[in-house]
Amino acid sequence: MVVTIFAKIALKGQWVKHNARFICQNTKKISRSSWRGLSLRSNCKHMATVGFSERIYLQYLRTKFKTISKLAPATAGRMAFELFCTPYPKYKKRKAPAIFHHAIKRTVVLTDQTKIHGFEWLPNKPNDQTVLIAHGYASFAYKFEHYITPLLKMGYRVLAFDGPAHGQSEGKHIHVVVYQEAIQKIMEQAGPVHHFIGHSLGALTLSMIAENIDQAEDRKFILIAPATKTTTTFANFFKMMHLNEVNIAAFLSDVSSKTSHKVEFFAADRALANYKGPVLWVHDEKDVVCPYEDIINFKEKAPSNIKFLITNGLGHNKVYKTAEVMDQIMAFLTPSK
Repeated sequence: MVVTIFAKIALKGQWVKHNARFICQNTKKISRSSWRGLSLRSNCKHMATVGFSERIYLQYLRTKFKTISKLAPATAGRMAFELFCTPYPKYKKRKAPAIFHHAIKRTVVLTDQTKIHGFEWLPNKPNDQTVLIAHGYASFAYKFEHYITPLLKMGYRVLAFDGPAHGQSEGKHIHVVVYQEAIQKIMEQAGPVHHFIGHSLGALTLSMIAENIDQAEDRKFILIAPATKTTTTFANFFKMMHLNEVNIAAFLSDVSSKTSHKVEFFAADRALANYKGPVLWVHDEKDVVCPYEDIINFKEKAPSNIKFLITNGLGHNKVYKTAEVMDQIMAFLTPSK
């Protein structure tokens, strides 16, 4: 079955047929070590390199998980968590926006010696404060090119890094725990950082940073379309990948091995419930990636230091690229005289 499905796309990569045939022909006595040869990351990189779309890759993965689940459902669940933490590579040539040619290149080293790479801009008239930009999942710093110049004009020093396993940075996986350590290391090695802008996973991670940051009243956080509740993100992923109960149990077991906290802990609304500093929370009512429904109850009872900017029709990605939204973000960050 798997071989038949991929016969039509085998011209772009004979390895697809080989990999599919391996699954079909080895349905008995497959040891756990055998699954290591079915590396999701290596397959992901190969498919991206030869030009497969994310849609085709998703079809491939669904078939793969369905087959593996029949033989080793727990293993399929663990592989699903690996997939969840592995952004699909973008092998389309990335031309650096003009503003990035004027940046100072920076490198930060994480605890495991992974190097993440970023950019620093210095203003002509500094106000002695720094803004850090944290992109979302499967994104990179270049996408925030239009934020740099307005921030520099206000006197801010600006930092923008590619997260682990993204853009020009090293690493194999990313999730909120990994991203949180990366941002903390940026603050230690390239800081100080006074204010923060984050989108999607970057925004969720910044909410976790905000929860324990010192001098909260003097800092500003802009959270754009944050992945508000990790439980929702997981549920959507389980549905998308057609995972069964055994797969999900193994997936969540792998999650538990990465942190001492329950999944519910990783929620932007929970993290900000007692935060005292100023926050601008930007969200679109039509966001299907990080649903607006997840913030409705919190919005009604949120503390007064959190300001909400709610849009309609911009979705998950246009919301941070729209001029009207950017203008309000810059107004929020305008230094007080």
